[in-house]
Amino acid sequence: MHLAKQNFKFSAAHFLIFDETHAERLHGHNYQVKVDIKTPSEEELHSDGYFLDFNVFKKYIKARLDQWDEMVLLPEKQKDMKFKKNGPSLEVTFRERFYAFPANEVTLLSVTNTSVEQLSRLLAEEFFAEFKKYGVKSVRVYVAETAGQGASTVVPSRA
Repeated sequence: MHLAKQNFKFSAAHFLIFDETHAERLHGHNYQVKVDIKTPSEEELHSDGYFLDFNVFKKYIKARLDQWDEMVLLPEKQKDMKFKKNGPSLEVTFRERFYAFPANEVTLLSVTNTSVEQLSRLLAEEFFAEFKKYGVKSVRVYVAETAGQGASTVVPSRA
């Protein structure tokens, strides 16, 4: 099952950290997401020849992506990044940089970097955890930061 709806998108700010001295400047992307769902075998399909109504998956995916829409995404596990709540603000120190954001406009992610590789992994893990109750065998999530440039993750991994 392949789901690549036009509204499977989110716009967010982030920056990548390359090494101990190099990192991008804060900037944003209009991310696009595609989800592939491995369904049970042909014998396990509904008697009418389908697996499940697409809307079950589409509604969940869209609602999840909306949580990251128009947010600043920051890597909570990045060793050089410090966070301090100050009233309605979140103060962020990264090496020599200092940012102050409205706290309700920041999403701290349980990653070391806000790369498309890490974003696709987070989404794939969450989607699989939710969809396996329907008999889904695996989920592949592709996150593109621009057309033709992205990464995908399969959960559970086939390694």
